[in-house]
Amino acid sequence: MMRNNLLLWAIVLAGSTTGLGDLAHAGEPPEIYPLEKVRRGQKGYGLTTMKGTTPERFNFEVIGVNHNALPKMDLILVKSDDPKLAVTGFWAGMSGSPLFIEGKVVCAFSYGYAFNKVAIGGCTPIRHMKKEGYTPRRNTDSATMGRPVNKKINRLNRRGKQKGKQRSARAATANWREWRKLTPSGSLSEAMASVASDASTPWIFKAPLPTTPLLATATDDNGLVAASVPMAMSGFSRSAFRQAKQLMANFPVKPMQAGGTGNANIGPRNFRLGGSIAIQFMRGDMSMAATGTVSYVEKNRVLAFGHPMFQSGEIYAPVATAEVHTVIPSARKAFVIASPLREIGSLVQDRQSTIMADTGLRSDMIPLQITIRSHGARGQQTAQVDTFEVELLNNRFFTPILAGIAASNAASHFYPDQDHVTAKMTSTVTVRGYPPLSFTDYAYSETGTGGLIGEARGLRALIPLLHNPFSPIEIEKIEFDVDISFDHNYGEIEAIRLPTAELLPGESSYVDVTFRRYDDKRIVERVPFDVPAQLAGSLVRLAVSSGDVAQVDAAPPQSVAGLITLFRNLLPGNVIAVTLYSAEEGVALRGKLVRDLPASALDKFHTATRTQATSTYKPMARTIQPSKRVISGIKSLMIKVGNKKRH
Repeated sequence: MMRNNLLLWAIVLAGSTTGLGDLAHAGEPPEIYPLEKVRRGQKGYGLTTMKGTTPERFNFEVIGVNHNALPKMDLILVKSDDPKLAVTGFWAGMSGSPLFIEGKVVCAFSYGYAFNKVAIGGCTPIRHMKKEGYTPRRNTDSATMGRPVNKKINRLNRRGKQKGKQRSARAATANWREWRKLTPSGSLSEAMASVASDASTPWIFKAPLPTTPLLATATDDNGLVAASVPMAMSGFSRSAFRQAKQLMANFPVKPMQAGGTGNANIGPRNFRLGGSIAIQFMRGDMSMAATGTVSYVEKNRVLAFGHPMFQSGEIYAPVATAEVHTVIPSARKAFVIASPLREIGSLVQDRQSTIMADTGLRSDMIPLQITIRSHGARGQQTAQVDTFEVELLNNRFFTPILAGIAASNAASHFYPDQDHVTAKMTSTVTVRGYPPLSFTDYAYSETGTGGLIGEARGLRALIPLLHNPFSPIEIEKIEFDVDISFDHNYGEIEAIRLPTAELLPGESSYVDVTFRRYDDKRIVERVPFDVPAQLAGSLVRLAVSSGDVAQVDAAPPQSVAGLITLFRNLLPGNVIAVTLYSAEEGVALRGKLVRDLPASALDKFHTATRTQATSTYKPMARTIQPSKRVISGIKSLMIKVGNKKRH
């Protein structure tokens, strides 16, 4: 009898430690305390994970209710004098911690104050979270983003290698307004080149991002702000960390060099109230996972955070349980160090009051492989080869940015040398249903490899591919092969000079191109080009550039197939392109070029009547020649073409 009593007391004590978390674990949703009954001075307890994977209790007291603190959303103000929070206060990573009154869940901790000396914060009522979190999914087809779990299908392992049937996922398309904002001139090649040519701003900072949520963040010093969600970054250099920090500056997600890549084969198999939940942006040899707390569980639906990440509505990402290593009691804002564990669901909603995950779904990630080869000294035959393998979040906003951060991180990690370096970069993007898109680029830097990878057109092509307005696409994998040499075979186009004041139609000519070398010395290279007979009597613009920044001679695409064809027509980076642009106009009609039209017909296609299917363009003629060095820059001039050939 005594043994049975001891066993009963052990069960009671165990239940008092975890509160109602085990009810959620068993699939029984906890009862909700009515918001209308919340009063100042009421006391209760919360659940959060302070170490490991087991939630612990802490005590709190209600200060009051702020009605309509956010649009159509109330907040409950609470404070805590629990000894467990005496040093840290409410910390980053507690977002979503459920609070209970009379044994019923009432709200989820979600807001705090910067630099406050006591544990005071805001709490989002569960009823608001359920209302928004249970918004019906638009993408209910398993071929879109989240797909139902099928245990008979082996998953991709964490390095992106196929063990069984690959899961399908497709990125959402942009609308025409977004597309025009991305490519204002209608020329993708010009847009990609302009991004690459602005060395003062890395291209990843120009990539489209979700709209900033309409809520205060930790960058604000006064007032109630959204509790930060720490994003543990592991396997990254300081420069990559700074890039991630800048990109997330306007969101509650705060990158931190803490935690580790975790272990996907261990950890809880279910989410429980007060347990940690990790949103995985990247995993493998590098890891990025944003960690918060589970607020409410009902069958497959899991509510967490009590505030948004990006407030982007329907969004898909793998979610995993997480292990909390410790809480750092920072003087500015305490935060949790955690690592992701077993993947057990997919993020579905990201709204003002909550994020919602579904444990019955899985989200695909995109495999990325980065191979770095170094030949060391010039002429060295044997190359040193290093490889990074990761999986990226499949999202039209974040995939290009994460790929850029991962690729530049890999190069700078293996070769941090602050020295002259040239690189040949082959980037390949595989889109389901199409042959792989492959680009070859050449780049030079006098300060090492860190910024070179951003020049790769495979990276820059991801943005228009994922933001195309035609139809959803599925990117199956991304590959980068970077061949590095520590030399300085480089020249910037400084000036161009023609031998005559007038070009002759139907004949060949040449242009003398002055290159400025790394040591400030000049080299002149003679580049021949042809002058088409049909340009006789016209004024043309002659432009000299490297092939990878030359405008493509193609109509604006009208389909995904046309977009991919346009990319295939882009020139490689190891040629010098001499282009003659005519002052006359042609028409791009439904993805095809019509070069010779009378003025009366051209008038019909000018701005007032232009549509997406038709637009005017400037015809061009181009001659290319292999380059002897890595080149950058573009120079142009205006010149007259004679009326007839010289006899």
